Amino acid sequence: MKFWIGAVPAIVIAGQAYAGDVATCTLGPDKKTVTVTATNPYSQVMACEVNCDIALAGGIATVVCVKPVPPGAKDFVMCTDKASGDHLYTRVKGATVNCPDPAAPPKGADKAEKAADDDDDAATEATMQKMMKQGQDMLDRLKKK
Repeated sequence: MKFWIGAVPAIVIAGQAYAGDVATCTLGPDKKTVTVTATNPYSQVMACEVNCDIALAGGIATVVCVKPVPPGAKDFVMCTDKASGDHLYTRVKGATVNCPDPAAPPKGADKAEKAADDDDDAATEATMQKMMKQGQDMLDRLKKK
């Protein structure tokens, strides 16, 4: 039981570390510039979305970058954002990184395809039964004449 208690936080931390390794939000020395960089460990272009939460003196700003990252890129600059006016950023509060494996199938695609395929089979079977009944009814009517 003690193993699982220690393993869960380790897994969560490892997952966060990996997400942090893929994309990073960095505050420049001028405290006005935020640079978002990404690393693509895959052999295909990776579609990446990064939301950086940056603290300001009076609140929080969010820098959003959505850009494809070339295969094998390291520290690829996705975007740079500069604070407007006399506003200064104080620190990077956190980041939400969504850079899925480009080779992975979309989540739930298999279930959706199977459900659609099953629905098609049921509809086709119902149509075939209806057509067979209509054909039999027609034959019965012709025999009565």
